[in-house]
Amino acid sequence: MISALALLIFGVSAAPTPDSKLLQNITIAVPEGSTNHGNKEILCTPAQWEDILVFFLVNYVAHALTVVVLPGEGPVSHLTNALTSLLFPAFGAYRGLRAIFVGYETIKKKFGDQSSEEEQDLRKARRAGALCMIVRSSDWVPRDGDEIHENVLRVQPHEPSASASSAASGKHKKDGVYVTEHEVGSSTVDDDQGLLAGTSHIEISSIAVSDSTPEINLHTYPVPWTYSRQECPDTIGSRTVRCAPSDLEPGYSIIMLPPCTPVRELPQDDATDRIASAYDSIKVLVALGQAILAIRTLYQTRGNQIDRYGYASFGLTVAPYAIMSIINLLGALSRPDYDAVYLVGSPTMIEERRRKGLDGYYDGIVGEVYQPDTTIHLSKYSTADGMSFVESPVKFESTVDGLYARYKSSTLAEETLVKVNTSQPPSFPLQKQSLFIPSMAPIAYNRRDPTRLDAQLLSNNPYALDKPRWPQRILPRSTRYLERSRSLSFLISLTPLIPIGVLSHFRAGESTRLQRAITMLWLAWGSFIGYLVAEFGKKDTVGVKVKGRWKASSIAGRAVWMLLAGSPAVAGMVVVGSMLKEYGTCIKLPGM
Repeated sequence: MISALALLIFGVSAAPTPDSKLLQNITIAVPEGSTNHGNKEILCTPAQWEDILVFFLVNYVAHALTVVVLPGEGPVSHLTNALTSLLFPAFGAYRGLRAIFVGYETIKKKFGDQSSEEEQDLRKARRAGALCMIVRSSDWVPRDGDEIHENVLRVQPHEPSASASSAASGKHKKDGVYVTEHEVGSSTVDDDQGLLAGTSHIEISSIAVSDSTPEINLHTYPVPWTYSRQECPDTIGSRTVRCAPSDLEPGYSIIMLPPCTPVRELPQDDATDRIASAYDSIKVLVALGQAILAIRTLYQTRGNQIDRYGYASFGLTVAPYAIMSIINLLGALSRPDYDAVYLVGSPTMIEERRRKGLDGYYDGIVGEVYQPDTTIHLSKYSTADGMSFVESPVKFESTVDGLYARYKSSTLAEETLVKVNTSQPPSFPLQKQSLFIPSMAPIAYNRRDPTRLDAQLLSNNPYALDKPRWPQRILPRSTRYLERSRSLSFLISLTPLIPIGVLSHFRAGESTRLQRAITMLWLAWGSFIGYLVAEFGKKDTVGVKVKGRWKASSIAGRAVWMLLAGSPAVAGMVVVGSMLKEYGTCIKLPGM
Protein backbone atom coordinates (compact mmCIF):
# COMPACT_ATOMS: atom_id res chain seq x y z
CA MET A 1 0.00 0.00 0.00
CA ILE A 2 1.27 3.44 -0.86
CA SER A 3 1.28 5.67 2.19
CA ALA A 4 0.99 9.03 0.42
CA LEU A 5 -0.56 10.38 -2.74
CA ALA A 6 2.01 11.16 -5.46
CA LEU A 7 0.65 13.24 -8.29
CA LEU A 8 2.18 12.35 -11.66
CA ILE A 9 0.84 14.93 -14.03
CA PHE A 10 1.39 14.14 -17.68
CA GLY A 11 -1.96 14.72 -19.37
CA VAL A 12 -3.03 17.49 -21.72
CA SER A 13 -5.86 19.94 -21.39
CA ALA A 14 -9.09 19.16 -23.08
CA ALA A 15 -10.44 21.71 -25.52
CA PRO A 16 -12.93 23.86 -23.69
CA THR A 17 -16.44 24.24 -24.97
CA PRO A 18 -18.90 27.02 -24.15
CA ASP A 19 -20.94 24.74 -21.84
CA SER A 20 -18.12 22.83 -20.17
CA LYS A 21 -15.57 23.57 -17.45
CA LEU A 22 -11.87 23.61 -18.11
CA LEU A 23 -10.80 20.06 -17.24
CA GLN A 24 -7.44 18.36 -17.23
CA ASN A 25 -6.66 14.67 -17.47
CA ILE A 26 -4.07 13.57 -14.96
CA THR A 27 -2.76 10.30 -13.64
CA ILE A 28 -2.22 9.87 -9.91
CA ALA A 29 -0.87 7.09 -7.77
CA VAL A 30 -3.28 6.26 -4.92
CA PRO A 31 -3.19 3.74 -2.10
CA GLU A 32 -4.36 0.26 -2.84
CA GLY A 33 -8.09 -0.08 -2.28
CA SER A 34 -8.92 3.49 -3.34
CA THR A 35 -12.16 3.95 -5.24
CA ASN A 36 -14.74 6.51 -6.23
CA HIS A 37 -17.71 4.21 -5.46
CA GLY A 38 -19.05 4.86 -8.95
CA ASN A 39 -19.12 8.64 -8.46
CA LYS A 40 -16.64 10.56 -10.65
CA GLU A 41 -16.88 13.60 -8.38
CA ILE A 42 -15.27 11.96 -5.33
CA LEU A 43 -12.12 10.07 -4.49
CA CYS A 44 -12.08 7.68 -1.51
CA THR A 45 -8.88 6.30 -0.03
CA PRO A 46 -8.66 3.61 2.69
CA ALA A 47 -9.29 5.19 6.10
CA GLN A 48 -6.44 5.19 8.57
CA TRP A 49 -6.92 5.36 12.32
CA GLU A 50 -6.02 9.06 12.22
CA ASP A 51 -8.87 9.67 9.77
CA ILE A 52 -11.36 7.86 12.00
CA LEU A 53 -10.15 9.79 15.06
CA VAL A 54 -10.51 13.13 13.24
CA PHE A 55 -14.04 12.18 12.15
CA PHE A 56 -15.03 11.42 15.75
CA LEU A 57 -13.41 14.58 17.13
CA VAL A 58 -14.97 16.89 14.54
CA ASN A 59 -18.43 15.34 14.31
CA TYR A 60 -19.09 14.14 17.88
CA VAL A 61 -16.64 15.38 20.54
CA ALA A 62 -16.44 18.99 19.39
CA HIS A 63 -20.25 19.23 19.39
CA ALA A 64 -20.43 17.94 22.96
CA LEU A 65 -17.87 20.51 24.12
CA THR A 66 -20.11 23.37 22.96
CA VAL A 67 -22.73 22.48 25.59
CA VAL A 68 -23.84 25.48 27.67
CA VAL A 69 -21.91 25.92 30.93
CA LEU A 70 -23.85 26.48 34.15
CA PRO A 71 -22.99 29.53 36.29
CA GLY A 72 -19.93 28.82 38.40
CA GLU A 73 -19.42 25.37 36.88
CA GLY A 74 -15.82 24.22 37.04
CA PRO A 75 -13.82 22.57 34.23
CA VAL A 76 -14.14 19.05 35.68
CA SER A 77 -17.90 19.27 35.97
CA HIS A 78 -18.20 20.83 32.51
CA LEU A 79 -16.12 18.05 30.93
CA THR A 80 -18.21 15.42 32.70
CA ASN A 81 -21.41 17.00 31.42
CA ALA A 82 -19.85 17.24 27.95
CA LEU A 83 -19.19 13.48 28.12
CA THR A 84 -22.82 12.97 29.13
CA SER A 85 -23.88 15.04 26.11
CA LEU A 86 -21.60 12.95 23.90
CA LEU A 87 -23.33 9.76 25.01
CA PHE A 88 -26.84 11.28 25.24
CA PRO A 89 -27.31 14.26 22.88
CA ALA A 90 -30.75 14.99 24.37
CA PHE A 91 -29.01 16.08 27.59
CA GLY A 92 -26.91 18.60 25.68
CA ALA A 93 -30.04 19.89 23.95
CA TYR A 94 -31.71 20.30 27.35
CA ARG A 95 -28.88 22.54 28.56
CA GLY A 96 -29.21 24.78 25.53
CA LEU A 97 -32.99 24.95 25.76
CA ARG A 98 -32.87 25.97 29.41
CA ALA A 99 -30.56 28.86 28.51
CA ILE A 100 -32.93 29.87 25.70
CA PHE A 101 -35.88 30.04 28.11
CA VAL A 102 -33.82 32.15 30.53
CA GLY A 103 -32.90 34.50 27.70
CA TYR A 104 -36.52 34.76 26.63
CA GLU A 105 -37.61 35.73 30.13
CA THR A 106 -34.78 38.28 30.36
CA ILE A 107 -35.77 39.96 27.11
CA LYS A 108 -39.43 39.95 28.10
CA LYS A 109 -38.66 41.63 31.43
CA LYS A 110 -36.20 44.09 29.89
CA PHE A 111 -38.79 46.31 28.30
CA GLY A 112 -40.35 48.74 30.74
CA ASP A 113 -37.79 47.99 33.48
CA GLN A 114 -36.85 51.35 34.98
CA SER A 115 -34.69 49.99 37.82
CA SER A 116 -30.99 50.70 38.26
CA GLU A 117 -28.34 48.84 36.31
CA GLU A 118 -27.21 46.98 39.45
CA GLU A 119 -30.80 45.91 40.13
CA GLN A 120 -31.14 44.69 36.56
CA ASP A 121 -27.88 42.72 36.89
CA LEU A 122 -29.23 41.12 40.07
CA ARG A 123 -32.46 40.07 38.39
CA LYS A 124 -30.63 38.81 35.32
CA ALA A 125 -28.38 36.68 37.54
CA ARG A 126 -31.45 35.40 39.35
CA ARG A 127 -33.11 34.29 36.10
CA ALA A 128 -29.86 32.70 34.91
CA GLY A 129 -29.60 30.57 38.05
CA ALA A 130 -26.52 32.36 39.39
CA LEU A 131 -27.77 33.02 42.96
CA CYS A 132 -27.72 30.74 45.99
CA MET A 133 -28.81 30.81 49.65
CA ILE A 134 -28.25 29.07 52.98
CA VAL A 135 -30.80 26.55 54.27
CA ARG A 136 -31.07 24.00 57.06
CA SER A 137 -29.70 20.63 55.97
CA SER A 138 -30.79 17.12 56.88
CA ASP A 139 -28.45 17.01 59.90
CA TRP A 140 -29.77 20.23 61.47
CA VAL A 141 -30.11 20.06 65.26
CA PRO A 142 -31.98 22.72 67.27
CA ARG A 143 -30.39 24.52 70.17
CA ASP A 144 -31.77 25.78 73.44
CA GLY A 145 -34.07 28.71 72.79
CA ASP A 146 -34.68 27.98 69.09
CA GLU A 147 -38.26 28.55 68.02
CA ILE A 148 -39.80 27.44 64.72
CA HIS A 149 -42.98 29.35 64.05
CA GLU A 150 -44.66 27.60 61.14
CA ASN A 151 -44.77 24.60 58.83
CA VAL A 152 -43.49 22.01 61.29
CA LEU A 153 -44.86 18.67 60.14
CA ARG A 154 -45.88 16.00 62.65
CA VAL A 155 -45.98 12.42 61.34
CA GLN A 156 -47.44 9.49 63.23
CA PRO A 157 -45.64 6.14 63.02
CA HIS A 158 -46.95 3.45 60.74
CA GLU A 159 -46.87 0.98 63.57
CA PRO A 160 -47.37 1.66 67.27
CA SER A 161 -43.99 2.09 68.89
CA ALA A 162 -43.13 0.44 72.16
CA SER A 163 -42.77 2.70 75.19
CA ALA A 164 -39.26 3.39 76.29
CA SER A 165 -38.16 1.60 79.39
CA SER A 166 -37.05 3.92 82.15
CA ALA A 167 -34.95 1.16 83.69
CA ALA A 168 -33.00 0.74 80.45
CA SER A 169 -32.11 4.42 80.48
CA GLY A 170 -30.80 4.28 84.03
CA LYS A 171 -33.55 6.46 85.49
CA HIS A 172 -36.15 6.04 88.17
CA LYS A 173 -39.18 8.11 89.01
CA LYS A 174 -38.98 10.26 92.10
CA ASP A 175 -41.86 12.58 92.96
CA GLY A 176 -43.01 12.71 89.38
CA VAL A 177 -39.54 13.58 88.07
CA TYR A 178 -37.01 11.33 86.34
CA VAL A 179 -33.78 11.18 88.34
CA THR A 180 -30.62 9.86 86.76
CA GLU A 181 -28.66 7.32 88.80
CA HIS A 182 -24.95 8.14 88.95
CA GLU A 183 -22.69 5.13 89.00
CA VAL A 184 -19.35 4.93 90.73
CA GLY A 185 -17.56 1.83 89.56
CA SER A 186 -20.15 -0.95 89.64
CA SER A 187 -22.35 0.41 92.41
CA THR A 188 -24.76 3.33 92.54
CA VAL A 189 -24.50 6.26 94.94
CA ASP A 190 -26.68 6.37 98.06
CA ASP A 191 -30.18 7.85 98.20
CA ASP A 192 -29.12 11.18 99.65
CA GLN A 193 -26.76 11.89 96.78
CA GLY A 194 -29.40 10.72 94.36
CA LEU A 195 -31.92 13.18 95.80
CA LEU A 196 -29.37 15.96 95.60
CA ALA A 197 -28.71 15.10 91.96
CA GLY A 198 -32.44 15.20 91.30
CA THR A 199 -32.80 18.53 93.10
CA SER A 200 -30.00 20.12 91.09
CA HIS A 201 -31.60 18.75 87.96
CA ILE A 202 -34.87 20.47 88.82
CA GLU A 203 -33.11 23.72 89.60
CA ILE A 204 -31.33 23.74 86.26
CA SER A 205 -34.47 23.21 84.22
CA SER A 206 -38.13 23.94 84.75
CA ILE A 207 -39.17 20.99 82.63
CA ALA A 208 -41.18 18.51 84.67
CA VAL A 209 -40.54 15.24 82.90
CA SER A 210 -42.86 12.35 83.71
CA ASP A 211 -42.96 8.74 82.64
CA SER A 212 -45.60 9.65 80.07
CA THR A 213 -43.39 12.16 78.25
CA PRO A 214 -43.13 10.74 74.71
CA GLU A 215 -39.95 10.68 72.69
CA ILE A 216 -39.96 11.70 69.04
CA ASN A 217 -37.44 11.78 66.22
CA LEU A 218 -36.53 15.09 64.61
CA HIS A 219 -35.71 15.57 60.92
CA THR A 220 -35.80 18.36 58.34
CA TYR A 221 -37.61 18.48 55.01
CA PRO A 222 -37.24 20.81 51.99
CA VAL A 223 -40.04 23.35 51.65
CA PRO A 224 -41.49 24.15 48.22
CA TRP A 225 -40.07 27.68 47.92
CA THR A 226 -36.56 26.16 47.83
CA TYR A 227 -37.27 23.97 44.79
CA SER A 228 -35.49 24.84 41.54
CA ARG A 229 -36.93 21.76 39.85
CA GLN A 230 -40.02 19.68 40.41
CA GLU A 231 -38.10 16.85 42.05
CA CYS A 232 -35.96 18.65 44.64
CA PRO A 233 -33.86 21.73 45.38
CA ASP A 234 -30.63 22.14 43.44
CA THR A 235 -27.39 21.75 45.37
CA ILE A 236 -24.39 23.84 44.35
CA GLY A 237 -22.29 20.72 43.79
CA SER A 238 -18.74 21.73 42.88
CA ARG A 239 -19.69 25.15 41.53
CA THR A 240 -17.74 28.18 42.66
CA VAL A 241 -19.58 30.38 45.19
CA ARG A 242 -18.32 33.95 45.44
CA CYS A 243 -17.68 35.17 49.03
CA ALA A 244 -18.92 31.88 50.48
CA PRO A 245 -18.16 31.30 54.18
CA SER A 246 -15.38 28.78 54.64
CA ASP A 247 -16.95 27.18 57.71
CA LEU A 248 -20.71 26.91 57.74
CA GLU A 249 -22.15 25.83 61.05
CA PRO A 250 -23.05 22.11 61.21
CA GLY A 251 -26.61 21.58 60.06
CA TYR A 252 -26.57 24.18 57.27
CA SER A 253 -25.83 23.98 53.55
CA ILE A 254 -25.99 26.11 50.41
CA ILE A 255 -28.49 25.47 47.63
CA MET A 256 -29.41 27.30 44.43
CA LEU A 257 -32.05 30.02 44.62
CA PRO A 258 -35.07 29.27 42.38
CA PRO A 259 -34.77 31.61 39.36
CA CYS A 260 -38.15 33.27 39.98
CA THR A 261 -37.60 34.14 43.65
CA PRO A 262 -37.88 37.92 44.16
CA VAL A 263 -34.63 39.52 45.32
CA ARG A 264 -33.58 43.11 45.98
CA GLU A 265 -30.45 45.09 46.61
CA LEU A 266 -29.32 45.61 50.17
CA PRO A 267 -30.48 48.88 51.71
CA GLN A 268 -27.78 51.56 51.75
CA ASP A 269 -25.39 49.39 49.78
CA ASP A 270 -23.28 51.54 47.44
CA ALA A 271 -21.15 48.71 46.05
CA THR A 272 -21.41 48.18 42.30
CA ASP A 273 -20.31 45.59 39.76
CA ARG A 274 -20.38 42.74 42.25
CA ILE A 275 -21.91 40.40 39.71
CA ALA A 276 -19.60 39.63 36.78
CA SER A 277 -21.03 38.17 33.59
CA ALA A 278 -20.05 38.06 29.94
CA TYR A 279 -21.12 36.49 26.70
CA ASP A 280 -18.65 33.86 25.49
CA SER A 281 -18.19 34.95 21.89
CA ILE A 282 -15.53 32.31 21.24
CA LYS A 283 -17.87 29.49 22.20
CA VAL A 284 -20.57 31.03 20.03
CA LEU A 285 -18.23 31.05 17.03
CA VAL A 286 -17.12 27.47 17.74
CA ALA A 287 -20.73 26.31 17.99
CA LEU A 288 -21.55 28.09 14.74
CA GLY A 289 -18.60 26.46 13.01
CA GLN A 290 -19.56 23.05 14.34
CA ALA A 291 -23.12 23.46 13.12
CA ILE A 292 -21.87 24.40 9.63
CA LEU A 293 -19.47 21.43 9.51
CA ALA A 294 -22.21 19.07 10.65
CA ILE A 295 -24.59 20.30 7.96
CA ARG A 296 -21.78 19.90 5.42
CA THR A 297 -21.21 16.32 6.59
CA LEU A 298 -24.90 15.56 6.19
CA TYR A 299 -24.88 17.11 2.73
CA GLN A 300 -21.91 15.02 1.65
CA THR A 301 -23.67 11.86 2.87
CA ARG A 302 -25.93 11.90 -0.16
CA GLY A 303 -25.08 9.64 -3.06
CA ASN A 304 -23.35 6.31 -2.97
CA GLN A 305 -22.94 6.22 0.83
CA ILE A 306 -26.71 6.17 1.33
CA ASP A 307 -27.10 3.71 -1.55
CA ARG A 308 -24.70 1.44 0.23
CA TYR A 309 -25.67 1.81 3.91
CA GLY A 310 -29.18 3.29 3.70
CA TYR A 311 -30.47 5.01 6.82
CA ALA A 312 -27.62 3.43 8.80
CA SER A 313 -25.04 5.58 6.94
CA PHE A 314 -22.32 6.86 9.22
CA GLY A 315 -22.73 10.39 7.90
CA LEU A 316 -26.33 10.49 9.11
CA THR A 317 -25.31 9.73 12.71
CA VAL A 318 -24.03 13.30 12.93
CA ALA A 319 -27.60 14.70 12.79
CA PRO A 320 -28.35 14.59 16.58
CA TYR A 321 -25.09 16.37 17.35
CA ALA A 322 -25.71 18.99 14.67
CA ILE A 323 -29.08 19.83 16.22
CA MET A 324 -27.53 19.90 19.69
CA SER A 325 -24.89 22.40 18.49
CA ILE A 326 -27.49 24.67 16.94
CA ILE A 327 -29.55 24.71 20.16
CA ASN A 328 -26.48 25.41 22.30
CA LEU A 329 -25.49 28.15 19.87
CA LEU A 330 -28.85 29.84 20.47
CA GLY A 331 -28.50 29.21 24.21
CA ALA A 332 -25.07 30.84 24.35
CA LEU A 333 -26.53 33.86 22.57
CA SER A 334 -29.48 33.99 24.98
CA ARG A 335 -27.76 33.85 28.38
CA PRO A 336 -24.48 35.30 29.65
CA ASP A 337 -21.88 33.17 31.39
CA TYR A 338 -21.09 33.60 35.09
CA ASP A 339 -17.78 32.52 36.55
CA ALA A 340 -19.40 31.97 39.96
CA VAL A 341 -22.70 31.90 41.80
CA TYR A 342 -23.48 34.56 44.39
CA LEU A 343 -24.96 34.39 47.88
CA VAL A 344 -28.10 36.31 48.82
CA GLY A 345 -29.17 37.07 52.34
CA SER A 346 -32.07 35.24 54.02
CA PRO A 347 -33.44 34.65 57.54
CA THR A 348 -31.66 31.29 57.62
CA MET A 349 -28.32 33.02 56.98
CA ILE A 350 -28.97 35.24 60.01
CA GLU A 351 -29.88 32.14 62.05
CA GLU A 352 -26.66 30.39 61.01
CA ARG A 353 -24.51 33.43 61.84
CA ARG A 354 -26.25 33.85 65.21
CA ARG A 355 -24.92 30.43 66.20
CA LYS A 356 -21.45 31.83 65.62
CA GLY A 357 -22.18 34.83 67.78
CA LEU A 358 -22.44 37.15 64.77
CA ASP A 359 -25.15 39.45 63.47
CA GLY A 360 -26.50 40.30 60.04
CA TYR A 361 -25.38 38.93 56.69
CA TYR A 362 -22.02 37.78 55.40
CA ASP A 363 -19.87 40.35 53.63
CA GLY A 364 -20.02 40.21 49.85
CA ILE A 365 -23.60 39.08 49.38
CA VAL A 366 -25.28 40.71 46.39
CA GLY A 367 -28.85 41.07 47.67
CA GLU A 368 -31.53 39.61 49.88
CA VAL A 369 -34.80 37.73 49.49
CA TYR A 370 -38.13 39.34 50.28
CA GLN A 371 -40.16 38.44 53.31
CA PRO A 372 -43.63 37.18 52.32
CA ASP A 373 -46.48 39.69 52.50
CA THR A 374 -48.57 37.10 54.30
CA THR A 375 -47.33 34.12 56.25
CA ILE A 376 -47.23 30.99 54.12
CA HIS A 377 -48.99 28.25 56.05
CA LEU A 378 -48.73 24.84 54.42
CA SER A 379 -51.36 23.70 56.92
CA LYS A 380 -53.96 25.21 54.57
CA TYR A 381 -53.35 22.26 52.27
CA SER A 382 -54.67 18.80 52.94
CA THR A 383 -52.20 16.12 53.99
CA ALA A 384 -52.07 12.37 53.94
CA ASP A 385 -53.33 10.23 56.79
CA GLY A 386 -51.15 10.33 59.86
CA MET A 387 -49.68 13.73 59.00
CA SER A 388 -50.53 17.19 60.29
CA PHE A 389 -48.88 20.57 60.61
CA VAL A 390 -48.21 22.06 64.03
CA GLU A 391 -49.91 25.42 63.89
CA SER A 392 -48.35 26.80 67.08
CA PRO A 393 -44.63 27.67 67.44
CA VAL A 394 -42.36 24.79 68.41
CA LYS A 395 -39.99 25.83 71.18
CA PHE A 396 -36.83 23.87 72.00
CA GLU A 397 -35.32 23.71 75.48
CA SER A 398 -32.08 21.99 76.38
CA THR A 399 -31.41 20.38 79.77
CA VAL A 400 -28.73 18.14 81.20
CA ASP A 401 -31.09 15.30 80.39
CA GLY A 402 -31.43 16.13 76.71
CA LEU A 403 -33.41 18.26 74.29
CA TYR A 404 -37.15 18.86 74.61
CA ALA A 405 -39.77 20.54 72.44
CA ARG A 406 -42.97 22.32 73.45
CA TYR A 407 -45.93 23.03 71.20
CA LYS A 408 -49.69 23.12 71.32
CA SER A 409 -51.46 20.23 69.70
CA SER A 410 -54.46 20.93 67.49
CA THR A 411 -56.47 18.35 69.42
CA LEU A 412 -55.48 19.36 72.96
CA ALA A 413 -55.83 22.74 74.61
CA GLU A 414 -52.78 22.28 76.83
CA GLU A 415 -49.16 22.42 75.71
CA THR A 416 -47.45 19.22 74.57
CA LEU A 417 -43.97 18.34 75.81
CA VAL A 418 -41.84 15.79 73.97
CA LYS A 419 -38.26 14.67 74.19
CA VAL A 420 -36.37 15.09 70.94
CA ASN A 421 -34.09 12.46 69.42
CA THR A 422 -31.82 13.84 66.69
CA SER A 423 -29.31 11.00 66.46
CA GLN A 424 -31.23 8.72 64.10
CA PRO A 425 -31.66 9.44 60.39
CA PRO A 426 -35.18 8.95 59.02
CA SER A 427 -35.96 5.30 58.34
CA PHE A 428 -39.13 4.01 56.76
CA PRO A 429 -41.64 2.91 57.71
CA LEU A 430 -41.47 5.23 60.71
CA GLN A 431 -41.46 3.41 64.04
CA LYS A 432 -41.82 6.51 66.19
CA GLN A 433 -43.67 9.79 66.05
CA SER A 434 -41.56 12.36 64.20
CA LEU A 435 -41.34 16.10 63.77
CA PHE A 436 -40.16 17.37 60.41
CA ILE A 437 -38.68 20.89 60.55
CA PRO A 438 -38.84 23.06 57.38
CA SER A 439 -35.49 23.69 55.72
CA MET A 440 -36.04 27.45 55.95
CA ALA A 441 -38.60 30.01 57.01
CA PRO A 442 -41.10 31.19 54.38
CA ILE A 443 -39.86 33.72 51.82
CA ALA A 444 -41.72 35.50 49.05
CA TYR A 445 -41.83 33.43 45.88
CA ASN A 446 -43.89 33.31 42.72
CA ARG A 447 -46.13 30.28 42.81
CA ARG A 448 -47.64 28.77 39.72
CA ASP A 449 -51.20 28.79 41.04
CA PRO A 450 -51.55 30.25 44.55
CA THR A 451 -55.35 30.01 44.48
CA ARG A 452 -55.57 26.21 44.58
CA LEU A 453 -55.66 24.86 48.11
CA ASP A 454 -57.03 21.38 47.60
CA ALA A 455 -53.77 19.57 46.96
CA GLN A 456 -52.63 16.65 49.09
CA LEU A 457 -49.06 17.53 49.93
CA LEU A 458 -47.47 14.34 51.12
CA SER A 459 -48.06 10.63 51.30
CA ASN A 460 -46.79 7.95 53.65
CA ASN A 461 -43.93 6.64 51.59
CA PRO A 462 -40.17 7.04 51.94
CA TYR A 463 -39.71 9.21 48.88
CA ALA A 464 -42.41 11.68 49.92
CA LEU A 465 -40.81 12.31 53.33
CA ASP A 466 -37.24 12.40 52.08
CA LYS A 467 -37.91 14.67 49.08
CA PRO A 468 -41.55 15.70 49.05
CA ARG A 469 -43.18 15.68 45.63
CA TRP A 470 -45.10 18.90 46.07
CA PRO A 471 -47.99 19.60 43.70
CA GLN A 472 -46.81 21.66 40.75
CA ARG A 473 -49.15 24.53 41.50
CA ILE A 474 -47.44 25.42 44.78
CA LEU A 475 -43.89 25.14 43.41
CA PRO A 476 -42.02 28.20 42.10
CA ARG A 477 -43.01 29.20 38.59
CA SER A 478 -39.44 28.79 37.39
CA THR A 479 -39.71 25.00 37.68
CA ARG A 480 -41.59 25.12 34.40
CA TYR A 481 -38.36 26.26 32.66
CA LEU A 482 -36.86 22.88 33.43
CA GLU A 483 -40.04 20.97 32.66
CA ARG A 484 -40.39 22.59 29.24
CA SER A 485 -36.67 22.21 28.54
CA ARG A 486 -36.73 18.50 29.35
CA SER A 487 -39.86 17.81 27.33
CA LEU A 488 -38.65 19.78 24.31
CA SER A 489 -35.17 18.25 24.49
CA PHE A 490 -36.71 14.79 24.20
CA LEU A 491 -38.85 15.82 21.22
CA ILE A 492 -36.04 17.73 19.50
CA SER A 493 -33.65 14.82 19.99
CA LEU A 494 -35.98 12.79 17.77
CA THR A 495 -36.01 15.37 14.95
CA PRO A 496 -32.87 13.85 13.31
CA LEU A 497 -35.30 11.26 11.96
CA ILE A 498 -36.46 13.99 9.56
CA PRO A 499 -33.16 14.53 7.67
CA ILE A 500 -32.42 10.81 7.91
CA GLY A 501 -35.78 10.01 6.31
CA VAL A 502 -35.50 12.77 3.70
CA LEU A 503 -32.03 11.73 2.56
CA SER A 504 -32.37 7.95 2.82
CA HIS A 505 -36.14 7.43 2.46
CA PHE A 506 -35.48 4.83 5.18
CA ARG A 507 -34.08 2.40 2.65
CA ALA A 508 -31.85 -0.29 4.08
CA GLY A 509 -29.39 -0.34 1.17
CA GLU A 510 -26.66 -2.92 1.63
CA SER A 511 -26.33 -2.32 5.38
CA THR A 512 -26.52 -5.27 7.71
CA ARG A 513 -29.31 -5.76 10.20
CA LEU A 514 -26.83 -5.26 13.04
CA GLN A 515 -25.67 -1.91 11.64
CA ARG A 516 -29.22 -0.65 11.31
CA ALA A 517 -30.22 -1.89 14.76
CA ILE A 518 -27.26 -0.31 16.55
CA THR A 519 -27.44 3.10 14.82
CA MET A 520 -31.17 3.43 15.45
CA LEU A 521 -30.75 2.23 19.06
CA TRP A 522 -28.04 4.88 19.47
CA LEU A 523 -30.49 7.57 18.38
CA ALA A 524 -33.50 6.36 20.40
CA TRP A 525 -31.55 5.40 23.53
CA GLY A 526 -29.68 8.71 23.55
CA SER A 527 -32.99 10.58 23.47
CA PHE A 528 -34.59 8.54 26.25
CA ILE A 529 -31.65 8.37 28.67
CA GLY A 530 -30.74 12.00 27.99
CA TYR A 531 -34.24 12.96 29.07
CA LEU A 532 -33.94 10.88 32.25
CA VAL A 533 -30.56 12.38 33.13
CA ALA A 534 -32.05 15.87 32.72
CA GLU A 535 -35.09 14.81 34.77
CA PHE A 536 -33.41 13.15 37.73
CA GLY A 537 -29.67 13.79 37.46
CA LYS A 538 -27.75 16.31 39.53
CA LYS A 539 -26.19 19.34 37.92
CA ASP A 540 -22.80 18.35 39.24
CA THR A 541 -22.34 14.91 37.74
CA VAL A 542 -18.74 14.24 38.78
CA GLY A 543 -19.48 12.67 42.12
CA VAL A 544 -20.00 13.52 45.76
CA LYS A 545 -17.69 15.76 47.76
CA VAL A 546 -17.00 15.13 51.43
CA LYS A 547 -15.18 17.95 53.24
CA GLY A 548 -13.96 19.40 49.97
CA ARG A 549 -12.64 16.12 48.54
CA TRP A 550 -14.16 13.89 45.92
CA LYS A 551 -15.51 10.62 47.22
CA ALA A 552 -13.80 7.91 45.18
CA SER A 553 -16.70 5.47 45.42
CA SER A 554 -19.14 8.06 44.02
CA ILE A 555 -16.87 8.78 41.06
CA ALA A 556 -16.40 5.06 40.39
CA GLY A 557 -20.15 4.47 40.62
CA ARG A 558 -20.81 7.32 38.21
CA ALA A 559 -18.22 5.96 35.78
CA VAL A 560 -19.76 2.48 35.84
CA TRP A 561 -23.23 3.94 35.30
CA MET A 562 -22.00 6.04 32.36
CA LEU A 563 -20.31 3.01 30.82
CA LEU A 564 -23.41 0.83 31.11
CA ALA A 565 -25.99 3.44 30.15
CA GLY A 566 -23.81 4.78 27.35
CA SER A 567 -23.04 1.36 25.84
CA PRO A 568 -25.39 1.90 22.84
CA ALA A 569 -23.47 5.10 21.96
CA VAL A 570 -20.15 3.28 22.31
CA ALA A 571 -21.44 0.42 20.15
CA GLY A 572 -22.71 2.94 17.59
CA MET A 573 -19.31 4.60 17.36
CA VAL A 574 -17.68 1.19 16.87
CA VAL A 575 -20.09 0.51 13.98
CA VAL A 576 -19.33 3.94 12.51
CA GLY A 577 -15.60 3.20 12.75
CA SER A 578 -16.05 -0.09 10.89
CA MET A 579 -18.11 1.64 8.19
CA LEU A 580 -15.42 4.30 7.77
CA LYS A 581 -12.76 1.61 7.52
CA GLU A 582 -14.80 -0.19 4.87
CA TYR A 583 -15.98 2.86 2.92
CA GLY A 584 -12.83 4.97 3.15
CA THR A 585 -12.12 8.67 3.53
CA CYS A 586 -13.62 10.64 0.69
CA ILE A 587 -12.93 14.04 -0.79
CA LYS A 588 -14.91 15.92 -3.39
CA LEU A 589 -12.75 16.67 -6.39
CA PRO A 590 -12.52 20.40 -7.14
CA GLY A 591 -14.16 21.74 -10.26
CA MET A 592 -16.70 18.91 -10.47
